Amino acid sequence: MRIGIVTQPLEMNYGGILQNWALQQVLKRLGHDPITIDAYERYSTPHYLFNCLRTLLGKMCGKKSGFPKRYRGSLRKATTGEFVEQNIAKTHVMWDYKRSVVKRYRLDAIVVGSDQVWRDKYNGNHLEDMYLKFVEGLPLKRVAYAASFGTDEWEYTPEQTLACARLARQMDAISVRESSGVALCRDYLGVEACCVLDPTLLLNASDYESLLNDKQESHGDYLAVYCLDITPDKKAFFEQLALRRGLETRYFSAGMFADVTVTEWLNLFRNAAMVLTDSFHGTVFSILFGKEFYTLANPQRGNTRIEGLLGQLGLENRLVSDADLTEPVDNVIDWKEVYSRLDHYRNKSIEFLANSLDK
Repeated sequence: MRIGIVTQPLEMNYGGILQNWALQQVLKRLGHDPITIDAYERYSTPHYLFNCLRTLLGKMCGKKSGFPKRYRGSLRKATTGEFVEQNIAKTHVMWDYKRSVVKRYRLDAIVVGSDQVWRDKYNGNHLEDMYLKFVEGLPLKRVAYAASFGTDEWEYTPEQTLACARLARQMDAISVRESSGVALCRDYLGVEACCVLDPTLLLNASDYESLLNDKQESHGDYLAVYCLDITPDKKAFFEQLALRRGLETRYFSAGMFADVTVTEWLNLFRNAAMVLTDSFHGTVFSILFGKEFYTLANPQRGNTRIEGLLGQLGLENRLVSDADLTEPVDNVIDWKEVYSRLDHYRNKSIEFLANSLDK
């Protein structure tokens, strides 16, 4: 089948980009033809004019830069944009989700997911489109794969709840990334859902290593610190741990601080002696590459997804509280047990995806 994928914009979020790439790879292995709907929200007119004015002032000061585009996709930096262009099949850039995309790309089905596609504050005016409102009434198969609310609290308004519940009931199959999402679907949307793995975990480390070139083979004794919300206390913890292990510290982040390419980002995890992170996908790739790691709790972004993953794999002792930044005493990882559990959940997750599209 020709399958359209709805997810959050592929901008400067390494995990968000790689989960989309992974989902496409899995769908291809299942015999389908996936393409990601490359939709972005327009800047408001005042914001757009402000950006144009700022560019004009820069030109007057001698800076060489083109005027900004109206859609947010123009913010995709070279560090992430090159990977997206070369490795992810996607539609033309759209300023909004439009039903015309179905006919233009001859779509037979749409899969929404993964990442926090069902979290209101991360979706602007597109929350209902994440429940596929833009294709309502069209003869399509509709599947939610590893959709995430990002939290175990219900954040929708009563109006959003009614609208999204109506759309959710039109889906052919629903899966969520966290077990807490199963309860939220049942209690607020009135639909049944099952819990599956994030798409990045459906592949093995060797699949990601296939993206790396020979120049990225070097190894080093360093502590990789992938921290999205760094604080003085966190930094002190990182430096103390690096000193105890005799390791150099390498910092990297995402978003506006995304200063490495996607493959360089993968390589930083693969070659690290140890990883410290406060990111869900930072945790994922630490596990896939079999690294000693600790994940720092990050209440601001939501701990539910991290706690759920670590609980599934028996790695609860890798979580460090933001209120107590000390290394846990029990710090041994039984990788044989971890990968045995991972294989179990991986098989169940792929089976859900295959059955949902085939039935």
